Amino acid sequence: MISHCDLNDAAFINDTLELMVVVGPGALCLTLWRIFVTNRSGPRGGIVSLGLDDSSRVYAGNASPISHCMRLGYCVTAVVTFVLGSMAANVFRLCSQWFYSV
Repeated sequence: MISHCDLNDAAFINDTLELMVVVGPGALCLTLWRIFVTNRSGPRGGIVSLGLDDSSRVYAGNASPISHCMRLGYCVTAVVTFVLGSMAANVFRLCSQWFYSV
């Protein structure tokens, strides 16, 4: 829990603008790369895809179904992500209790 935060609106806006100066050019270059280099038309009748999803055939009507191994992989990934998140929350809680007790 954050308490006694002395960040006012002007400092927040200043920090946000500094972050945008650092992140903005890279994001702009990546977006332009996706539009002009990996731009392609999907199988759904001329709908332009920016290359963000390589498996656009999945959304078409004639796509093959997802294999059982892939579904199992998705489920295992979801469970592992949940368990790691729960463990991280518990470690954070224990560390904060330890720091407050010292």
